[in-house]
Amino acid sequence: MLQACYSGGRRAEGGGSGVQWSRPEQLVVLVAAGAVISGVATLVILQRSSPPVRIFEAPPTAEIVVQVDGAVVRPGLYRLPAGSRADDALRAAGGPTPAAETTLNRARPLRDGERFTVPYRSTGSDVAPAGGRHPDDRGPHAVDLNRADAAGLEALPGIGPVLARRIIAYRERHGPFHRLEELLQVEGIGPKLLARLRKHVVIR
Repeated sequence: MLQACYSGGRRAEGGGSGVQWSRPEQLVVLVAAGAVISGVATLVILQRSSPPVRIFEAPPTAEIVVQVDGAVVRPGLYRLPAGSRADDALRAAGGPTPAAETTLNRARPLRDGERFTVPYRSTGSDVAPAGGRHPDDRGPHAVDLNRADAAGLEALPGIGPVLARRIIAYRERHGPFHRLEELLQVEGIGPKLLARLRKHVVIR
């Protein structure tokens, strides 16, 4: 009977078929809903105000720069792929000259900014022998590349007035020649002409 009375009282309070919340229950529901809405709004604001974190990795070095000199055909600076070996630098410089030391470790890996020197066979160092090549290559009437004037240079095979002036200008700008292969730095002189001059030129 108490259960029936209680049920009847709840229906009377509702005044209808639905369930009507009491005022304390309504306050609890409102507070809970407000807390949920406030939390969602705070999360949205934080997501908008904080940019996503991106991590960038530095790309690996794609190439290296090495200085190649000594007993090579074309000494100078060369850009090579990363991971290159001494043989790659030697090929880029036109290969070794006949006076180069042949017991090189061509498999040695190269580093960026490295100086790779091919030693001469007669001295075992990067200093050129007399004439910038092997002594057996010198001819009996060789022209001194550092002392000859324009007329003396024009007496060399393949050297005309234009190339003679360029050789003198290079000599004045960079100082005396230290090895024959430096002639390759003069415009108009290539490996073939250098081979022709080899027996006719000395460097003192």
